[in-house]
Amino acid sequence: MTALRPFRVVESLCATGKESEAKKEDRLVVTDDFAAVIDGATSSGPIGGRPGGIVAAEAVEAAVKALPPDAIARDFVDRATAAVAAAIGAWPDKTEMRPSAVAAVWSRARNEVWRVGDCHVRIDDRAYYGGKEIDRIGYEFRCAVIRARLRLGLTSLDAERRVPTMEQPFRPLVIAQHAFLNLDSDDPLAYGGLAGTPVPDRFIEVIPAAGAREIVLASDGFLSPPATLAEGLAEIAHVRENDPLMVELATGSRPFMPGRDYFDDTTYLRIAIG
Repeated sequence: MTALRPFRVVESLCATGKESEAKKEDRLVVTDDFAAVIDGATSSGPIGGRPGGIVAAEAVEAAVKALPPDAIARDFVDRATAAVAAAIGAWPDKTEMRPSAVAAVWSRARNEVWRVGDCHVRIDDRAYYGGKEIDRIGYEFRCAVIRARLRLGLTSLDAERRVPTMEQPFRPLVIAQHAFLNLDSDDPLAYGGLAGTPVPDRFIEVIPAAGAREIVLASDGFLSPPATLAEGLAEIAHVRENDPLMVELATGSRPFMPGRDYFDDTTYLRIAIG
């Protein structure tokens, strides 16, 4: 068996653009065998009074920590799916979005990064942007509505900076988009997530990382998979200062709330291998 290469965390961040750390739905995990960035969905329904995105993210975190070193991508996805299902319990109302999360996981033994959902990944100089078609449609619609309202004087920069995520113009789509979650279809709106329901193979990305010197995993609070944390924070700061509503320089899901450094939960991990 090939000897495992040593690795170390070069830099990391797990922050939030929300009013409280207690509402952060991202998780960052590093074990002897795995490194992961996990992003719970803000649009998830609540469980026992707790945000569903937090419940799902915690379940996926526990699944990563319990993985055997030689696990494959499907092992991770199935274990995470089972953990989320157990955390949710019965979910009788199919019209309400189940708690869900997305994740990017580096496997030391397999020399691979596994991704379900829209986290960003960088392997040395190769960038793998996250994103999905249904979000692109919703975000572009949001930007068009807000830009039109600003031009007509129907709203203001200050007013729009205070609109919560789930009150953005794309709300009708967001509250119904789980109709396409883990849909085993070539429908362009179908997407994958760790939600306690079976994840089709087509939504499990396996990105080879054999021989890689550096791995970057980041949640979608970053605009790209930056090579360094400083670069990623500079990109966020540029948009915050010049387009706080995220409707010109970026097609974002929400604005930067007044006084906040980030527009979303914002997690970054860079590891050096060998």
